[in-house]
Amino acid sequence: MYLNDLISLVRNVIEDNSSTDTDVHTYENSDIFTITESNVISVSEVRQNSSALDSGDWSYDSSNNKITISASCSAGDSIEIDYSYYPDYSDTEIVGQLKSAIMYLSIFGYKTFEEIDGYIYPDPTSEEKNLIAAIAGILIKPDNIEYSLPDFRVKVPQSLPTRDIIKQTIAMFKTKGHGIFFVT
Repeated sequence: MYLNDLISLVRNVIEDNSSTDTDVHTYENSDIFTITESNVISVSEVRQNSSALDSGDWSYDSSNNKITISASCSAGDSIEIDYSYYPDYSDTEIVGQLKSAIMYLSIFGYKTFEEIDGYIYPDPTSEEKNLIAAIAGILIKPDNIEYSLPDFRVKVPQSLPTRDIIKQTIAMFKTKGHGIFFVT
């Protein structure tokens, strides 16, 4: 299973849902414009003075979060950029926590998974995918008091250290596999 396939599950757990926005810039002398938000999913449209530009008249570089316009612009032109983004976490940050979640499953004696070149071996079951996503969610947002997925929900006290929350969640998952887990 490809590790990136779990990103959307983690986003659901931590409630990092996609949003849309429009940036408005005024052309001065550079054809390059920086998008305000950092975790851009896609750029849907670029307009010059309220007229949509053809996709061949602009390009988006995700490595630096910039739009380059190749259409002719004049000083004072309004450039509007419509895009979608994740407000809190990049895919790279989530993948890092997914790798840690897989490690915790081994540390706390559930099962040993390996991550090799972005793939998880052996393939986790649907329930194990949810467990991995929940642990990644706990690592990303340890102050949450509840983590929900389709087949189980974890409720935790705020005073418990993250490592203990993870350990108890794995232990309860080993015995129950689904349901509501109350970590104490």
